[in-house]
Amino acid sequence: MTADQQAATYLQSSPGQEPVLVEGLFRANPDRVFRAFTEPDEVRCWFVPKSGGLVSAEIDLQVGGRWCFVIEKTQEKQIHFEGEYLAIDAPHRLEFSWRHVLEFADGTREATDTSRVSVTFTQVGKATEVKLRHEAIKTEDARRGVGGGWNGCFGQLAELVSREGA
Repeated sequence: MTADQQAATYLQSSPGQEPVLVEGLFRANPDRVFRAFTEPDEVRCWFVPKSGGLVSAEIDLQVGGRWCFVIEKTQEKQIHFEGEYLAIDAPHRLEFSWRHVLEFADGTREATDTSRVSVTFTQVGKATEVKLRHEAIKTEDARRGVGGGWNGCFGQLAELVSREGA
């Protein structure tokens, strides 16, 4: 990651504020950036802001289809994000529900309340402006974590699409 990408702040809302607003301008066309949000192999490259990436990503890209991104998996537990697609207008808009889940080997689950993510992809010259709104997150601490997470992910996304010279 370049110094510019490390310094980039994509988070537009104040930390902990409802809703979480994240925006970025990416050097790729809307089709390319939309694909990064909707294809499992692409998502695994940028979704987790820390090194190591996702364990797995499953996407059923249709309204009502489910998605699941596993961030940690051991014999005792699995930690993942999951939700359902609520609206899809490729390559302009994507909306989905969101839950953070801790699933134990015995089948018990601890999940956050469902929140909602809306993403728009707008062509600006040869680039794409991405505006993400993550709302209905119950606590300030959770909003701070989600905002920091999305900010880091957008940095990884910028690196992914700029590497291709798109």
